[in-house]
Amino acid sequence: MLRRGEVYFASPGELNDASECRPRFILKGSEELWQRLAQFVLEHVCFCSRYVQRRKEEIQQILDLSNAVGHQLKKIAGNRDFGIESLNPAFFKAMQFCGTGKLQPDLLRATEDSARNFIEQGLPRLLLDEKYIASFALNATNPTMWGHYADAEKGFVRVFETGDGKVQVLSDHNILHGTRPSKMGNMDVTEIGIYKDEHLELKTVKYGKKLPKVNAFHRLIHQFSYTKQEDRYDVPLNLGGDAEEKKEHLIGLVKDSGWRYEKEIRAFFPGHGSLLPDARILRISLENVKGIIFGPKMSLENKARAVLCCYLMKTARRSEINTEHEFSFFEAQQALDEFDFAIRPVGILAGSYFSDSCFGQSLPLKQLRELDEATAARLHLAADMMAGRKQQQYPY
Repeated sequence: MLRRGEVYFASPGELNDASECRPRFILKGSEELWQRLAQFVLEHVCFCSRYVQRRKEEIQQILDLSNAVGHQLKKIAGNRDFGIESLNPAFFKAMQFCGTGKLQPDLLRATEDSARNFIEQGLPRLLLDEKYIASFALNATNPTMWGHYADAEKGFVRVFETGDGKVQVLSDHNILHGTRPSKMGNMDVTEIGIYKDEHLELKTVKYGKKLPKVNAFHRLIHQFSYTKQEDRYDVPLNLGGDAEEKKEHLIGLVKDSGWRYEKEIRAFFPGHGSLLPDARILRISLENVKGIIFGPKMSLENKARAVLCCYLMKTARRSEINTEHEFSFFEAQQALDEFDFAIRPVGILAGSYFSDSCFGQSLPLKQLRELDEATAARLHLAADMMAGRKQQQYPY
């Protein structure tokens, strides 16, 4: 990944926090939404279970309860944030109230059993929303980070730079959903499409103790059934206004306060639906690549390999940049009196593979002592910023 300048966008299940992207699902909406939810559940009972073998009359009797059951659910939920974990007992209560005397006892029991199974097992799967995350940090010197993510200081840190809070990602295939400015006649318009490159906003992770609330109706509305006339008049789009917005935008951006030391920022894969791991490896534009920081315990052999990988990456991708691109090397050093690190500059990537090196072999590395005064000063300033002395001015 270093040689190709790639980053991996991980699914929540691949990350080391078991609560990644876990929202607090609630239900809060109009009576019509509750009635459509009841109809949705009962349709599943009738058409996605053994009821498909029942007589048409029995199926119709079940579906005819939808509005009454939805009305009862709305009465039970009221206008509060109704936890989705309470939907099953509420649905059972509503079915008992509305179905007794209208369905045969054995049909009522079977309907309740099938509805309960769907609410417990099927509904949670429908609420899942695939997100894929690339994680970055605003902290280059935290010892815990070096221990967890850099092989106990034997690895390295990749350094990225952005001037506008975004990074450009590149793919070999058109799989990145995004927008582009375009022209239609004399009008400036926005084009929506699937591309090989996209600029991704880096978003700051928030730390706390409570999960972000998400109104599950917003994830179910497009799965409810509608008549042709309702589709024609955009009823599915308009129904969204009947469900109070919560904190959907914070999914993947809220973590337990115990992770606060990471000072994490994230980019989200610009796509929809499930993707295999190989499709979630994207290149970062060289315009955003600043360099790497060697770990205090990184071997000379691995340092040399890392330098060579960076040289091969830049050589292979030279056509991507129009201006002279400076790739820098730094080294983390353990502080003497505290659990911290200093960052010192080592040099920059040279254009020739046969430059002399501080690693005892020929490598494309121009050492600090070989640099002109302006370049050396620039590297020292970057090292100071990464060590935290002016970190807020240097996003990486």
